[in-house]
Amino acid sequence: MKLEARDMHAAYQKDLFILKGLNLSVPVGKIVIVIGPNGSGKSTLLKSICGILKPQKGSVWLDQTDITGIQLDEIIKRGVSYIPQERAVFSQMTVAENLELGCWVFKKDRPKVRERIQWALERFPVLQDRRKLLAGSLSGGLQRILDIAKSLLCNPTLLLVDEPSVGLSPLIAQNIYEELLALKAEGRTILLVDQDVRSAMAIADEVYVLDLGSVKTHGTKENFEGQLGDVVRNWLI
Repeated sequence: MKLEARDMHAAYQKDLFILKGLNLSVPVGKIVIVIGPNGSGKSTLLKSICGILKPQKGSVWLDQTDITGIQLDEIIKRGVSYIPQERAVFSQMTVAENLELGCWVFKKDRPKVRERIQWALERFPVLQDRRKLLAGSLSGGLQRILDIAKSLLCNPTLLLVDEPSVGLSPLIAQNIYEELLALKAEGRTILLVDQDVRSAMAIADEVYVLDLGSVKTHGTKENFEGQLGDVVRNWLI
């Protein structure tokens, strides 16, 4: 699924724009990463694409279809899934109950709900043994895995992923990046926002650098090889 953001302007308060004419394209079956300093608009971009925040100007396109401003549930039905930076699990509910909530867009189809939950538990065996535990009792890494499992229940073709490794140990973080590569190998398209520049670059096909709500530069990963230090130093200038 190809994603495009065209002349995107977005704000949380009228006329106080976080995104200012941003243009971005994510090719089918690729991992595109968005990097930049805090406050550059990275998370706002994902929220604007998935419908949480409606752009005040510009448009979002999926496979030549304008989806700007449509409801979140409709965007999910079109094959888009959003994994926010904040943990999205319900801590006082079990792992299995969290997965069931992840099937809300087809909740009336009980056989399908059961089939997708079983698929998720087989895909992530570490959750199988913990399916009756409260999600809040899991480690941060396992909660992140539960987030990813929930995001896949609707079988999305496009994943919007915000800071997947924040707060995780290096080992668990590496497992998350390996999972993103596996999802790409399945033919899924991924737009990834990340502050862990080196880890994100290792799995990226293309890179966008944001600054003050606009694209400062972009290109293939190869275009940035050997320049990461310069890119990060430029954030501080």
